[in-house]
Amino acid sequence: MVINDREFPVVVQAYQPSANGELFVAEQMVRNQVEVDAFSSRYAGYVIKARVVKENEMVPEYSNGNSKTRTVVNSDGTRRTAIHRRGIPAWAILLLIVVVLVVVGFTTGWIQRTFELNL
Repeated sequence: MVINDREFPVVVQAYQPSANGELFVAEQMVRNQVEVDAFSSRYAGYVIKARVVKENEMVPEYSNGNSKTRTVVNSDGTRRTAIHRRGIPAWAILLLIVVVLVVVGFTTGWIQRTFELNL
């Protein structure tokens, strides 16, 4: 898909064709043809459509040098910091370890012997 340079930025969308219409898969705001080509290759085999970006979707971003945070200016002029976290949180890993230990403890009978449980 080739987009005229005067039309950027645009939003490209990927749809999966189905028997009863098209199912939405993904969308991305792109600012140049390279990003359009990357999106099109990522969603090869899907129907790709482009639309004009609405004014309320244009939010300027200010990077503060930290890859996990960025400052965004709201429509009323106030600034807020968005934090992007990746991966599983520490509490989820700890909970998973506890659950695994309890299951192993009951399976081997260690919990029943240690706490004198008759189940």
